[in-house]
Amino acid sequence: MYNIKRITSDIMDEFSQKIEYAKHSFIPMLPFVKMPFHNFDIYKSYSDRGLFLIDYLDEGYCLYHLYHINKGDDTLRATLILPSSWDKRFEIVEKSIPNIKEWFLNEDSSKKFIIQSLEYGEIEYYPTLSHYLIPTIIRNGFEPEYRMYMKRSLSLPFDEVHGLEEGLELLGYSEDILEDIINFYYKDESAKNPMYFSNCPYDELTELIRQDFTINNAKFIKTAKGDIIAGVIPSLDSGKLWLDNFTVHPDYDKDNISQFLLRETLLHLSTSCSEETVYIYLNRGCHKEIASCAGNSFVPFEFWVDMTFQRKI
Repeated sequence: MYNIKRITSDIMDEFSQKIEYAKHSFIPMLPFVKMPFHNFDIYKSYSDRGLFLIDYLDEGYCLYHLYHINKGDDTLRATLILPSSWDKRFEIVEKSIPNIKEWFLNEDSSKKFIIQSLEYGEIEYYPTLSHYLIPTIIRNGFEPEYRMYMKRSLSLPFDEVHGLEEGLELLGYSEDILEDIINFYYKDESAKNPMYFSNCPYDELTELIRQDFTINNAKFIKTAKGDIIAGVIPSLDSGKLWLDNFTVHPDYDKDNISQFLLRETLLHLSTSCSEETVYIYLNRGCHKEIASCAGNSFVPFEFWVDMTFQRKI
């Protein structure tokens, strides 16, 4: 039986002391990496949005910070996995991951539990726990999903691409197509195959789509019947320009839709905003979308693994 205790506001001082110990002992965190400018102190204050846990083991302990994006979000995510000893980090993680999984099954009501880990990136990080965590977590029943970050400069030239086939139309966001957008990303089961990728939950997307920047820059493609079959939703996050939810319906994957949609979005952004670099987050299984990004001068710079445990209903 696991010995996991929830850290509440009245015992945060104990947690803060352990974070201080970790800062000075060079113990890595997930999904972050140990670098001088990282703000470990954000975990020394209590927040109702985050869930703090400590798993007591014979070898020491493992600290966790878990969170939901917003109220009603059905996915629990791990922000912090912190073993208490660098020398025994592998033994601690090996024994603690089954415990946190059992805790999730018994004491949390979320449908999914995601632990994300950096596989490779431009950033230099302290000798990694991540490479050990990935197979350990997968052995405990988590399904891996392989993600990738790409980037390009908006000042680069744009290649010519063929226009859309007859019956397809490029359009920007408007309130009257919101229901069609939601249907495409969240309700159309025919779109949800291994090539399908949407990187935010429903509540987050509906919040994102109401932002002025997104309203003015989002692009979609619809059929003559009015069905949305492709979309890309730009956003600004911490001063960076992102292309979110770049998705093409698999029935249209054979066409040049993804490359056309991406080019038109980039052309529009190059005149509507001042950011020099644009970033995109993709499922590495979305081969057509990745090829379209490469064809539009995007280059990969970080590779991640989302390890997901799905609760059986």
